[in-house]
Amino acid sequence: MENVLHAVVSNKSEVVLIDITGLLVLDTVVAHHLIEVVNAIHIVGGKSMLVGIRPEIAQTIVQLGVNLSDVTTLGTLQEGIEKALEETNRCIREVIH
Repeated sequence: MENVLHAVVSNKSEVVLIDITGLLVLDTVVAHHLIEVVNAIHIVGGKSMLVGIRPEIAQTIVQLGVNLSDVTTLGTLQEGIEKALEETNRCIREVIH
């Protein structure tokens, strides 16, 4: 968490994508830590998006009663990048020399 918060502040990050694609198991400890990271990012001025949520993890989140209503959640990293670009009024363009 400390590294993420320092990066948000030093880079003046507007959006932080938290990619949990490789997360195989989600328990209450991991879920609690994710929420703490999301809240801390918000406190230092960033917005978090939780991406890479597989159906099994989504089901576990619901079963654990984790409240993600204040967090943007997306199924893939690509969707997260597109949403982050949209929310920060940025786009990716091809530059032809």
